[in-house]
Amino acid sequence: MPRFISISKAASLAKVQAKEIQEKINNNQLASTRGKIHVDDLLECYPKAHIEEADMLSLVEKIKEQSFESGAAKQHGEVTFASLKQDLRKCKTNLEYYREQSAKYAELILHICENLSDNDDLGSNEQRILRLRQWIDKRLAEINRNE
Repeated sequence: MPRFISISKAASLAKVQAKEIQEKINNNQLASTRGKIHVDDLLECYPKAHIEEADMLSLVEKIKEQSFESGAAKQHGEVTFASLKQDLRKCKTNLEYYREQSAKYAELILHICENLSDNDDLGSNEQRILRLRQWIDKRLAEINRNE
């Protein structure tokens, strides 16, 4: 249960008008801190106040605030915790995918380097380039098939 409540909530719980609560505050019959009243002070002044309803009132107030915050965030393009969590999951999935792709291309570059340094059966430069292109095309086709 909230320990401090607004003057309007206090009036509602004590079944009196807010004006009466404010008069008691002004006459130092009821303590108030920054416009809020401690529940115990309200009970001391109004023993028959329905304090058990304070929990329900605060629950309704909390639901209203959350609803407003969520709606306002969506209207203004602000992010919510849930949307941040979802975005983080997507980023992790994308990161995993790009790491795999990077590893495949790193392997491809390594094989190209090995092929370029291969001294067996060099032949002419044109033949070597043609063989290298065929080999690259073959490797790229394998990579695309595995995706």
